[in-house]
Parts: sequence; structure tokens; C-alpha cells
Amino acid sequence: MMSLDFLVGFTIFMLALIMVVSMVPGLLANLQSSGIDYDAVAYRTGVILVEDPGQPASPPWELIDRDHKDEIERIGLAVSKETPNILLSTKVERFFDASFFDQDDYHSKAIFGDIPYSYNISLWSLDDDTYNYQTGDPLPPGYGYIRRAVKIKEANSVAVIAGDPASPYIIPNPDGPEWSSPARNFTVRLNLSQLLDPGRNPAYRIDPMAEPINVMITDFNEFLNKTESSTSSATLKNITFLKDAGASSIPFPYTEDDTEYYTLCIDDDGHFYPPKPNKEVESSISLVLKPAATSLFALDEHSILDIRFNFEDEDYPHTNIKGVHDYDYEADNVTIPTLKPAVLEVAIW
Repeated sequence: MMSLDFLVGFTIFMLALIMVVSMVPGLLANLQSSGIDYDAVAYRTGVILVEDPGQPASPPWELIDRDHKDEIERIGLAVSKETPNILLSTKVERFFDASFFDQDDYHSKAIFGDIPYSYNISLWSLDDDTYNYQTGDPLPPGYGYIRRAVKIKEANSVAVIAGDPASPYIIPNPDGPEWSSPARNFTVRLNLSQLLDPGRNPAYRIDPMAEPINVMITDFNEFLNKTESSTSSATLKNITFLKDAGASSIPFPYTEDDTEYYTLCIDDDGHFYPPKPNKEVESSISLVLKPAATSLFALDEHSILDIRFNFEDEDYPHTNIKGVHDYDYEADNVTIPTLKPAVLEVAIW
């Protein structure tokens, strides 16, 4: 009888022990250290943002429109995998666009994990107020965080063609028989095989497919036909885009005045025009061609893109401008901005 009682009691004891042991981890889950876990998540998110360019890479995720946002797998801000801690400004602007990304997007494409963490991600430049972005919730008294020193590659490489009497882009004898036509054209040429040279550091590379290209023609009055005293302006009939040194014309929606693709400003009048403005020019032209536009051109690393400014007046040639200007690293008037120092902070709780 004692052996049977002992066996029954021992069995009940073992069952109770097993139940207690299985319940202990759940009871202690809320007592585990949360600071280390939050710091780890913040560190992981910071690495993704500053060391990874994101996915997809071609076309870059920042060029994907709202209707196809689900195609973005991962949000990374780096220029490339070879340039950790160097961010591309176009990626930064898209990342902090509150009208494009929502809280679920940040969770699924940057923070990852099954736990719905709260977050606050901020970026600010050190030398001025150019960058001062923040997204997420207000910071609580305690949270895990990581702070990374970064540099930002500005996306405003500029080609400036300044008119002067010695310019190679001026027709020397506008009244000569070979220049009797009232039409004139001036071309800015981008040779992508030269610009995207893999031997050049990506942090200092001009990439028309990932960043805006800014073409400025300044002091335009110096290009006007001085043989006619009444000439005070020339008519910019249109801007055309040609592929492979003019071998084929690239169709562009002239009726669409969309600053997502480009901005065209004439004489700094504060107004943006379509690429077919038929507008008189007196002093300057500024064209910013954005990556969203070049992504429509079906370019690759071997393409040549010509941006052609076509001038034409009915009575006589009002301008003497001509020629092809190579937008490349050798030109004195093509500037690549220095990298801008900044700080990125990721807070998780």
C-alpha cells in the first residue's frame, strides 16, 4: 500500500513540476532586459540605413512610384555597398517623405521583426540646416538607440556654360552663308560610359540615372546676335532629348508640366515651363532633369544622352549659340559638391 501511495504521489509531483517549469519562461518574459534588445534593433536598423543602398537597385527603390510601392523590399540610404556611411540625398528625401511612406512601411522595410516596435529616426546636417528630418513617435524617457556619423552626397552637380566673346560656343560670323538659317541649337552631352566609370569612387560619381542633372546657360545675352542692334532676346523653341549622339529621338510628354520629372526656368522669372516653351530668353536658362525622367529614357551604362536646346526666330537668327558641350569630369564648369557631414539617429522602444 505504501509503495502504491508513493508512486501516485511521485507521479503527481512530477506532473506539477513539469507544468511549473514550462510556465516559468513565460512568467519571466517581461522581466528580461529590454534595453539590450532595443539597442540591438536600433543598431540593426542603423546598419541597414547607412550601409545598404536598398532593394531593388535597378531601378533604384527611390524612383518607384506610389502605385508600385509594394515592390520596395528594403529601404537603404547609402550611395552603394562600396560607400558605407555616405548617403544619397535623393534617397534621404524619399525616405522622410511622410506622404509616401507610412508606419507599416518603416516597420516592414527598414526595422523588420515581428514585434511592432515604436521608433524615431532623425537626420540633421552639421554645418547648416539643409537637412533636418525626423519621422516616428516622440521619444519616451527610456529607449534603445544608435547614432551614426554620415556624409551626404548632394545631387546637384551643375554644368554652367557662361557666354563671353571668347566662348567656343559662339558662331564667329552669323551673317555667313553657312549660318543663314534662323535656327540654332546647342547640345549638352552626357556620355554614361564615361560618367559611370567603375574605376571612379561612387561617392564622387555623376549618375544621371540616380540623381538630378542641372544644366545652366548663364550670361545668355552674350550669345545674342550683336550684328542686329534690335536683338534683345532669342526664342527657345523647345528642348529635345536624343539618345546615342543623336541617333534616335527620345519621346517626352511636352504637354506635361510635372516637376517630378524636370524643372525648366527661364530668366529666373520664378515660373517653370514645359520642354516646349516657345519662350523668349534674355539672360539665362536653367534645366534640372530628374532621375524620374531619365528612368523613362531606357538608358544603360553605355548610352549617350544629348540635351538639345533649339532656338529659332522667324525673321533672322537672334542668337549665335552653337556646338556640343560635354558634361564630364574634365570640364572646368562642371562642379561636384563636397560631401555634407550629418548625423543619423535611430531610436527604438
